[in-house]
Amino acid sequence: MAQQQAPAEERVVASFPDPPASLYKLYTDENVRSGAAPKPPPPAKGKYYMFGCPFDTEDAMIRPVEEQGLERLYPDNYDRKAELKKLNRSILICFLELLDILINNPASPAREQKIKDLSVLFINMHHLINEFRPHQARETLCVIMERQRKQREDMIIQVQRATDKAHSILKECAENLGQAVGSLPPSDPAARQNTSNQDDSMDTSPSNTVPGGSSGIRTGSGGGGASSLVHSQDLELCSLIDQLIGT
Repeated sequence: MAQQQAPAEERVVASFPDPPASLYKLYTDENVRSGAAPKPPPPAKGKYYMFGCPFDTEDAMIRPVEEQGLERLYPDNYDRKAELKKLNRSILICFLELLDILINNPASPAREQKIKDLSVLFINMHHLINEFRPHQARETLCVIMERQRKQREDMIIQVQRATDKAHSILKECAENLGQAVGSLPPSDPAARQNTSNQDDSMDTSPSNTVPGGSSGIRTGSGGGGASSLVHSQDLELCSLIDQLIGT
């Protein structure tokens, strides 16, 4: 009987190594709150390496092709649009020539040369496209600022409309209040004093009731016209409230 072998245990291997425990354990919540966690390293200055490639912070944003050790296929003074069209046509012709070589003689050394030519053409085209990046950044910033300006203008218009509406409502209320006050007949101080005295007497008078059992306000017969008008309106309002409560 054949001896059965135990299946090998599967091992899960991470794509990247775990971060060093001696480093990430320093950034606990307590250390971050208390400020005891180490500060991040300062920005790199001068020459440095990233993914094995040398870089320099003093370099221009877009370095010339010659500084990268590549061949330049366009003159010093040039029109980017025209040169891009030339490079595009050259890439098409070079690609067709490469296809012809692959069909007729794939082992020919001209194949490697055509591939190198295509690489140089693409790098030059990519470099010319990258020279448009500052212009693209400026245009993008202009679009963002224009959008923000439009939003602020719309907000100002909405606030102005709300302010005008509030002013019109206040003006209408002031006009209605003036008309209501102007419709009342004038009254002298003596009449107001007489009305006040009559109100005090009505509070203690047992006969100061209206049908229905609720207390009412008696209009003074000896007072002025304003007193009679105002107290009659109060009496009607109280009667209406009593009816609403009774229902």
